[in-house]
Amino acid sequence: MKSAYLLAGMRLSRFIKIIMKNGMCFYPKYLVRFLFLFQNGIWASIFHRKEKSIYGDRIKTHKLSDDPIIIIGHWRTGSTFLHQLLAFDSNLVTSNVFQGSIPDSFLTSRKSYEPIMGRALKGTRPMDQVKLSMDEPLEDEYALFRLTSYSPLEHVIFPKSKEYFLNHFPDFLPTNEKLLKWKEAVKYFYKKLTLENNKVILIKNPFHSFRIKVLNEIFPNARYIHIIRHPHKVVPSTIRMWNIVGTQNSMNNKWTKPKVHETSNLLVKMMQKVDSDLSEISKDRYFEIKFEDLEKDPINEIKSIYKHLNVDFSSEFEKQINKFLISVKEYQKNKYIMPEGDKLEINNILKSWMAEKNYSLD
Repeated sequence: MKSAYLLAGMRLSRFIKIIMKNGMCFYPKYLVRFLFLFQNGIWASIFHRKEKSIYGDRIKTHKLSDDPIIIIGHWRTGSTFLHQLLAFDSNLVTSNVFQGSIPDSFLTSRKSYEPIMGRALKGTRPMDQVKLSMDEPLEDEYALFRLTSYSPLEHVIFPKSKEYFLNHFPDFLPTNEKLLKWKEAVKYFYKKLTLENNKVILIKNPFHSFRIKVLNEIFPNARYIHIIRHPHKVVPSTIRMWNIVGTQNSMNNKWTKPKVHETSNLLVKMMQKVDSDLSEISKDRYFEIKFEDLEKDPINEIKSIYKHLNVDFSSEFEKQINKFLISVKEYQKNKYIMPEGDKLEINNILKSWMAEKNYSLD
């Protein structure tokens, strides 16, 4: 199914609660989405009970490492490309599309889901030409949303107003007791991911750019890679991405395409937050990279990251990167013709940050 995928894989009890909280529209299109997610939730619940009976005690007692590598940065900055490259390092373990989509039972349910998901996930992502399959790396927000019912993604699915949906979620975190449950869900997911190995955890999630302080509580020795890109590329690409995701996943007819000034303001707010939070940890625990440099010379940029973060870079890893780069040589990025008024609006909001990072206003 090419729509309603953000909630697919959520257990039935959580799905019903989130529907009761937000309501839904009874137009035929949204009823079809509801029925798809309802039956999907039944299977997710059944498989969860099976997995809990088999692995529940092991997951509880499993010791979680405290030094993951976490890729942060705004959407459409090239974080997916960086994630794909680092995922070829055999010393790292990261979540894939299947694990992020079925977080409650991915240890035991793959054989049951694969015949359907394998066919549904052939091709590329809807917002670009990035390959999509069950084993491709995936950011953990989708897993955490399904495990906790909390994420700013909730307002993509259940739009509330004409305002940019991300403005409704300060710091992208729940509060009080819900925050404790969210932190436990992070631990739970990564305990499951490392249950059969002791590899270093690799995490990628743009939402985590606002969560550095909380992540440091969960992972006291976490290391961060912050990827940035020219705002003239990031802002229009982000608007296009969210509009596609919102159109495909909303459960009512209130979805509104984000505006240039809203997206630009959130971008600068995120960059300021990242700079502030990273300044409070030791410099050997974070590294900033420009997408433009990564795209130009991936191998040497990753070597620089690894050297700074004190991570071993192997010849086999380099071989795998080169093999991947050859396979995506014909990849075509989305192209945009940005109106001059939009460019001026972006420049007005981000000119100080752009000057600091040596990005041209042209």
